[in-house]
Amino acid sequence: MSDALEENRMLRWMIRHPIWATRILARSVIGRSRVRSGEPTSPVTNSLTETISFIERSVAECQVVNAIQHHIERELLQAPYLASEPYLRLRLRSAGQWLTRMNGGGARQAGNLKEGTRADILLLIHRSGVMQLTIALKLPDDITVDQYRDMSFGSSEFVSASRVSEPILRAAYGKRVERHLEGEWEAEQEEGVRWRMAQHESPATVSDLSFLYQEAIARTIKSEPVGDWFCYPAAFIEKVGCCGSEESFKDAHDQELKNAIARSVDVSTVRAGAMPGMIPEDCSLIKSTSLYCNMSSSLEVRWPGSRDGEFAQHLQRLVILESALLQYWQIRLLDRRVGVADGSVRQVREIRREAIFGLREYRNSSISFGTAMDLVERLLGEWRVDRLYGYVLESIDQLQQLVVAAESKRSARRANVLAGIALIVAIFLGLPAIDETLEIAKSVKVDGFLGITLKPFRVLASRGEKGTWIGYLIFLVVVFLSFLALTLKPGWPHARSRRREPGISWPLGTVRIERRDNTHDG
Repeated sequence: MSDALEENRMLRWMIRHPIWATRILARSVIGRSRVRSGEPTSPVTNSLTETISFIERSVAECQVVNAIQHHIERELLQAPYLASEPYLRLRLRSAGQWLTRMNGGGARQAGNLKEGTRADILLLIHRSGVMQLTIALKLPDDITVDQYRDMSFGSSEFVSASRVSEPILRAAYGKRVERHLEGEWEAEQEEGVRWRMAQHESPATVSDLSFLYQEAIARTIKSEPVGDWFCYPAAFIEKVGCCGSEESFKDAHDQELKNAIARSVDVSTVRAGAMPGMIPEDCSLIKSTSLYCNMSSSLEVRWPGSRDGEFAQHLQRLVILESALLQYWQIRLLDRRVGVADGSVRQVREIRREAIFGLREYRNSSISFGTAMDLVERLLGEWRVDRLYGYVLESIDQLQQLVVAAESKRSARRANVLAGIALIVAIFLGLPAIDETLEIAKSVKVDGFLGITLKPFRVLASRGEKGTWIGYLIFLVVVFLSFLALTLKPGWPHARSRRREPGISWPLGTVRIERRDNTHDG
């Protein structure tokens, strides 16, 4: 029993610390081989050592990004929140991307596969059902602001060739890989799998790569396809080489900087009063960098004299942005569930429970630092999350009222059923009661007004059993009419007139309006 318990403990430790477990395992295997042989290392030992080293490097490379993220989370997020294990992080197989722009901004010629870049794919699955897919992609060096703007959207068509591993393609398309995908399989394997290289006839987008991984994830976990989503680009400019300081850059390139922040609109065409709403203020705390965040994207610039940026620092920014996106999408997912709710008691209870216990991150921020919390609150304010949250709570209250009304209706229906049962009992017990009533009416001798009221009963009583049966039928008719009067709605339904469609019909055919200019006067 003690040996089994010790093995289970060791297994749990290896799962939590796979990199160190691999190192210990490698040293243990090498040591055993040398002790048993008692001789200099053989080719088998060398091969085993190389294999173990390859496994160790592969495991470390696959987990280094997640290890950096966990380290950042321990500094930024509160310990109780992390202890609750609110989400799962995974690093998926990367993909190769060849962009239409090369270093220096020149256009890539057809068939040129130099200067390819790797797209790191990071997955976060939250316990609320929210999934975040991060695609880390290096843009070309020394490109202009206009070229950056053309590449700064998820839907920007700037990918001329792609390279994706077979497990991702198989997970996304199943047996349809050979029929529906462009490109060809490479002759040699890499990382133990085949890779497919495709040069696109028309440039692809980063969103296309995101759709591919979304489909692969949904099919792997046997979930429904991703329905509601949006892309939030976060760009990091590592070096500004044209000017010696932030002040000189802004003096010479103020409009270019604003165009890079705004992305979609040339600021020279924007009215002065609309500029503050389009260009957010710099929310960076240190002088060597500037950070501009709005509801659609974020941009960080490292000014001359600052240290070279590191991927770990980018991940730190991404953890803050992820926290804001998680809070927003949890409320949006709850709003979507409310919108498709059928009003059942069980479903409304689940939604209310999720609203009470599932939105802790929104009501009590999981971030420890106030500056990072301010950034999250700024983004949530731009996304109008408070309004959406209030609307969700109001909708849940309305659903609760519908449930109460449905419960009242069911209670009334149960009361009607009980009344119907009582009516049936009264009907079956009515025949002997009528017989006794007629016998009493026959024996009573009363004159005047009371005698007039008893006269119909005496007439029925004088006819014997036939009169009893006639009285029973009259009783049934009276009870049935009373039941209809109590259960049916008053009044007769009126015939509804056929309503016309709103608007004015044009008698001379269809009018088609086309917009020929490209202005944006929104």
